[in-house]
Amino acid sequence: MLEFLSRIITCSLRTSMIDKVCVFETTSLRSSSLRCISSNTTNHHAFTESYLINSCGLSPKSALAASKDVHFDDPHKPDVVLSFFKNHGFSKAQIFNIIKGYPGVLLTNPDKTLLPKLEFLQSKGVSSPDIAKIISSHPWTLQRRYCFVPIFYFFKHLVQSDDTTIKVFKRYPGLFGLDLAIVTSMLNILRDNGVPESNIPMLARCYPLTMMLTLEKFKKLVEELRAMGFDTSTSRFILAMNVLCLMSRVKWERKLDAYRDWGLSHEEILAAFRKYPYFMTASEYKIMEVMCLFVNKLGWEPSFIAKHPSLMLYSVEKTLIPRASVLEFLVSRGLIEKSFRSFEFFQSPENKFLQNVISSYAESTELLQLYREKQNLSRCKGCRRYPAILQTPLSAGGVIDSYVWNFSGNGIYTVRSGYGGAEHLLTTSNGQTSAGKSSHSDSANHIWKEIWRF
Repeated sequence: MLEFLSRIITCSLRTSMIDKVCVFETTSLRSSSLRCISSNTTNHHAFTESYLINSCGLSPKSALAASKDVHFDDPHKPDVVLSFFKNHGFSKAQIFNIIKGYPGVLLTNPDKTLLPKLEFLQSKGVSSPDIAKIISSHPWTLQRRYCFVPIFYFFKHLVQSDDTTIKVFKRYPGLFGLDLAIVTSMLNILRDNGVPESNIPMLARCYPLTMMLTLEKFKKLVEELRAMGFDTSTSRFILAMNVLCLMSRVKWERKLDAYRDWGLSHEEILAAFRKYPYFMTASEYKIMEVMCLFVNKLGWEPSFIAKHPSLMLYSVEKTLIPRASVLEFLVSRGLIEKSFRSFEFFQSPENKFLQNVISSYAESTELLQLYREKQNLSRCKGCRRYPAILQTPLSAGGVIDSYVWNFSGNGIYTVRSGYGGAEHLLTTSNGQTSAGKSSHSDSANHIWKEIWRF
């Protein structure tokens, strides 16, 4: 019995030792294989990175990121792709953009994947330089899953013209990456919400970026505009879609606050937006400039701007300030009542303004001189932001601001006080006055010209 047990124990120990040896050998083989795979992968990455840096011009950081998506240990395929682009007129900078944006292109077969897309664009009259611009600006559209032909003809069906379709894709090459099923769903959403068929080409022709939203965001955009009270049957609804599509929520809220700060209610702002959607494209600074001019300088009600929202898009320096100065002159002479309000006064074309306003008064010569002076001042470099600064009231107590010359006792500028002021400004820190210069000096000529403008 003891002998039997001894044999069993001995046999078990031998079996255990054999198992351990087998496990050790298997583990060693696996470890060796992993080291081999790891070594090969490292070599692949090293070669890929080196090629991307030396042959494609990528930075080490960009090459490292790209090597995670594309691997090769032979330069043949990448060399063929680079030669393809060079032979088709792509510049080094454009090839760099393509490789950086879509490194996987280096492993494609140019004749099967790339050439058909280029030939299709050429067949539609797109020049080689334009093709290079389109491709290099959105290289991801070169992926096999994006086919140019269906999306091109989809847009052509909407806008009914090859030339117009080409213009759209030149401006927005990213449209080649659209999913036709999603775009079709978007157009059906518009139709279901009362957008007439005649307005849909306008979206494709002028505001196609809205089609690059996700389907969910597109739905929310339509719902939001309907909640604002937009009539979906008008072209203004399509325009408003584009305005909201291109504006972040933060910017939208900040512009609402900018208008509220001047006393406009939320409903007045939305009414202005419905009437003229570009009303909300004005920058916060532009809002401040225009409201400051009409409310503080002219004394008009903020609601006037809300009722005539297109005033927000007129040039403050070239149009609004010169005409406001003419209006102030006429009011000061008693030629126009202070209660005068007119959108046409600011909206009328230049020739009609000169004919119907400037030339209709006996003081036409003086008016024209004032008008031209203000227009010329708008061309002065560095004067871009002076109107709003000067028009911002300094006193909360209602005291009227006035211009004061700092270098005379009564605050009025004279030639003598001008020279005194210049002398004061040229005085050095140690109390010594620097040598005076003639106003005819070439070095100071432009400075004196600006002084004499006053």
